[in-house]
Amino acid sequence: MQLPWRAAPRAAVSSPLTVLVAFVAALLLSFVGAAAVLHADSAGSAAVAYQAGRLCGQTVPPVVDGNRVTVADANTILRISADQGRAAGFTTVVGAVYSPVRQWDFNGPHPWSQFGYRDGAMDNLRVVEGGSRDGVWVPRSIAEDAGIKIGDRGLDGTLPPVTAIYADVSDPVPAYWCSEQQRIVPNPLATEGATAAVIWFPSLASFTESMGPPSGNAAAVTVRFPTETPKTTDEAAALVARGKTVVDGVTAQLRTQDKARLVMASNYFAKPVEVARSAESTVLGAVLPLTVISLLVGLAGVGAVTVQWVQRRHAELRLLWARGAGPIALGWRAVLELAAPLLGGAAAGLVAARLTLSWYAPSTALTDGTVGAAALVATGVLVAALLVVGAVTAARTHREFQAGSTRGMSRVWRLVPWELITAGLAYLAWARLDSTPTKLQFGQPLPQTADAVGLAFPLLVVLTVALVTVRLARWALSAGHRANLWRVPAVHLALRRLSAAAGSAVGILLVGTLAVGTLTVGVGVADAQSEALDTKSGLFVGAESTAQIPGRVAAAGLPPSLAEHATVVGVVKTGESILLAVDPKTFTRSAWLGDRDTADVDAQLSSLTGASGPGLRALRVGSTPDAQTELPRVGAVRPVGQVPSFPLIGTGRGYVVAAAALADPARIDVWQVWSTKPIAELVAELDAAGIHHLHSRSKALALDGLPFLTVTWTFDFVTALGMVLAIVAAAALVLAVEVRRRQNALAGALATRMGLRQRTLVGSHLTELGSLAGVSVAAGSAAGAACAAVSAPMLDPSPWLRPVASAPDLVPLVSTTTSVAAAVVALVCWSAVRSVTTARVGELIRG
Repeated sequence: MQLPWRAAPRAAVSSPLTVLVAFVAALLLSFVGAAAVLHADSAGSAAVAYQAGRLCGQTVPPVVDGNRVTVADANTILRISADQGRAAGFTTVVGAVYSPVRQWDFNGPHPWSQFGYRDGAMDNLRVVEGGSRDGVWVPRSIAEDAGIKIGDRGLDGTLPPVTAIYADVSDPVPAYWCSEQQRIVPNPLATEGATAAVIWFPSLASFTESMGPPSGNAAAVTVRFPTETPKTTDEAAALVARGKTVVDGVTAQLRTQDKARLVMASNYFAKPVEVARSAESTVLGAVLPLTVISLLVGLAGVGAVTVQWVQRRHAELRLLWARGAGPIALGWRAVLELAAPLLGGAAAGLVAARLTLSWYAPSTALTDGTVGAAALVATGVLVAALLVVGAVTAARTHREFQAGSTRGMSRVWRLVPWELITAGLAYLAWARLDSTPTKLQFGQPLPQTADAVGLAFPLLVVLTVALVTVRLARWALSAGHRANLWRVPAVHLALRRLSAAAGSAVGILLVGTLAVGTLTVGVGVADAQSEALDTKSGLFVGAESTAQIPGRVAAAGLPPSLAEHATVVGVVKTGESILLAVDPKTFTRSAWLGDRDTADVDAQLSSLTGASGPGLRALRVGSTPDAQTELPRVGAVRPVGQVPSFPLIGTGRGYVVAAAALADPARIDVWQVWSTKPIAELVAELDAAGIHHLHSRSKALALDGLPFLTVTWTFDFVTALGMVLAIVAAAALVLAVEVRRRQNALAGALATRMGLRQRTLVGSHLTELGSLAGVSVAAGSAAGAACAAVSAPMLDPSPWLRPVASAPDLVPLVSTTTSVAAAVVALVCWSAVRSVTTARVGELIRG
């Protein structure tokens, strides 16, 4: 007997809705599986990029430094390092050598200075006078102090002539100079002669010839290997491996000459690469449980599609069974018919996961083979979906045609206390998160690395709430058969339909609650960590950017163009407290205030300029005692108000006074300029105004944000999964109505012809569908908001740096979720009512 198996793929076209739902289910399944792999790998790439961005680009590759060498040894180190670097694949080598800082003679004057040579130095200096490259280049500061002019020769005429005057390199230095900043940028706060600007030689040979005897053969040497910044963890690991080869080679060769002690060869990027890999594994471990749950939900959706297909093909399957086809053969029939849409959906899901990577992942850079791994996962998901199709069809046909009812097994699964199991796992995750010890290094607390088990805590709570909701809903629907609510016919009809299809109803509740819960907790925790990092960075620095300036500039005031976005702040650290001297008129427009109300801060600062009394009027910060206190350099301060936190002081102890009220502003050594502009713009304006500055800081680089970002990346993906689950829930609602379309249409059509009003019919469908969506949104939103509120402070990587992360305002998200759910319910309700109003009873009865 020849069975019509070959025509199965073409037969699928007769049920376009089933094909479409199968395609969407496979697309979402494939997307979730592939996206989890791509997201975890991209988190590692993002961690590499973040770690590299915090380092000077020239210290990402290996570095070689020697501080106490002879000029001859410096040449030897440069040669060996260059050879080893090129052998390891570093095509560009930048070597530098410096003389000691001394009062070198220049035709009588003896300015503090040092001589040096660095490959490419003259290409990265701004010439203000002259420019020929056959002599030495002198910084403008030394030239002005010592009266040096073009053509002068130093060291009794033994040096090459001065051929250029260049603008001093200032902090923050350009990328080319970042690894040499401490050597070439003088520190005015250091002891005299400790630092000085550099007079540059045109070549290494001229430096060696001129500086060997005069410097007493004393020199410092640095070697850098500039290369392209790695984008992925594999590229970073390969760079570290090549760096280790260079470090080992340089050390080994110098050891043979008994000179290894002269240098320090380092591979600074090795530790950041380990941290990046740890971040990748943490993100993968954290999203894996929810990914598996999402895949199981998706496979359950494929099973629901298969049930619908069996119902539509019931007559054909019964005929094939009567002709000798067994349940397994009928399962293969279903696989052959649905394989094409499932295959197309899986392929589309893989493509979508790759093309939308920038939407849900922190980086678009992927290691080699990651897309292949994602394709393998998508293939595995496709095979699992096909197995579900075959197994569900075989089981369904076996139960209907051979074995009768097999509900006993389903009851066993219902009796398993799944919610107690997930609640126990959630408690274990919470206990691990709560007992995580604080890590200390040199007595300073460092941000904690996120723990994958701890990150799973809010997700397990959401899953537990979803299971409890399903359990309660199942009990309620079981009792719904005995309810008599004919006084409210719309509610009575809705309850009857829900009770008759309890299985699909609780399935929709489970998926919907999971979707809303994961979406809410994902957005809540991710936003909380981002806001915590931003808030803590702002409090830590005080403004978007700051820089230290001379006291005379602070006393004279800033130039008008700079004063538009900057203010001057005096800083005095006394033991455990900090005192800030601020300008109340310009402070709020320049400092970082976070979510503070500007008018309130202005009102508090205005109290500092009131009538004088014993001691300076001051705002006390944090737990500072409310009593008059004598402070070094400023005298007595008298608190007139209190604030819980303040920029730079944070939530620690401190005082804020008005700078104009200081008796002697010169006694405050540290004056800073605080600006709302990025650090590059602030420095450019300071340079343009001729204001010397140092110790510049930016809010963006104030703290190590990788632990915060790891949590954010994890819950960004949780948010994406929540959106996918929301689509699955909406599709499940459509599918549930579609499966019972003929049954509902017949019942509704008969009821309307028996006097049921159109308004009651619409109300019953809105009640039925709205109750499912409403319970899902309410339970999911409540669980997600509560989990975000509890988890945000517990997942804060640096709770000792106040304020601790707290859940953001989730009202807009919940409102949006409710609106979307209402729109979906309205559309599905319209479809269900339309099927009733357009039904022909005679055709339905003949059916």
